[in-house]
Amino acid sequence: MEQEVLKRVQPVLLNMLKDIRRVCDENGIRYFLYRGTFLGAVRHKGFIPWDDDMDIAMLRQDYERFCRIAPEKLSSSYCFQNWHTDENYAHPFGKVRKRGTVYVEAKCCRLQENGFYIDIYPIDFAPETVEQQRMLNRKLLHLYRIKLMKCHYTPWKEEERTIWKKRIGYMLYQIAALFVSQAWLVEKYEQIVMSIPESSCVYEQSALPHVPFFKREWCENLAEYTFDDVAFLGPEDYDSFLSSLYGNYFELPPEDQRENRHQIIELSFGD
Repeated sequence: MEQEVLKRVQPVLLNMLKDIRRVCDENGIRYFLYRGTFLGAVRHKGFIPWDDDMDIAMLRQDYERFCRIAPEKLSSSYCFQNWHTDENYAHPFGKVRKRGTVYVEAKCCRLQENGFYIDIYPIDFAPETVEQQRMLNRKLLHLYRIKLMKCHYTPWKEEERTIWKKRIGYMLYQIAALFVSQAWLVEKYEQIVMSIPESSCVYEQSALPHVPFFKREWCENLAEYTFDDVAFLGPEDYDSFLSSLYGNYFELPPEDQRENRHQIIELSFGD
């Protein structure tokens, strides 16, 4: 994405985050800056210069409350989206979208809402042992990949080329998708997630191949951080949290890796 366009995208996202914060503050919902957005707050006091999205997270109980009230409480310019509001939405986390805009990624299908977005990750309890964590992740990843195929996503696309190893690997998931419904996949996925008893270990609900697991207390003990002169909540123990995600997080990546990763193929500010 060109820098001139990115400089227009970032303020739109920040205004969206301000409205999410308002809803959370007014309704006693705890949220925290997450992933690159939190890294940006700590390292840059704002956006990572090349970042084209924003992420926040909530413990499951807060996330479920947000899902219930967001459609009514968000400003009319925004809407909440997850796989219960749009069956062709494939992810186990939600998004707040800006109505009247377009922000389409190359790998995604067309949805009921396709505008600028902020990702909202639920944080769930995880098993305590590494082996149990891996087993849980494998189960969820299997269901998620079938859901991606059911929703006509193309994860093997990288810009204008096809990664054939990945394309062939997904053929089995395409076949599996023929024999199950959208509703069954969502129900099965959430059933597994909710079956894990309360513990001191948690993880993000993203179904990534290498999903991060971390201490529950990092998500419960929060502090305020300045992000472009606006205060938002983030994990109080920022060093432990960011080190677990990124290692040496103050070291900038090589210049050829300082780019956004979302492969936006269609963009409109709705002007």
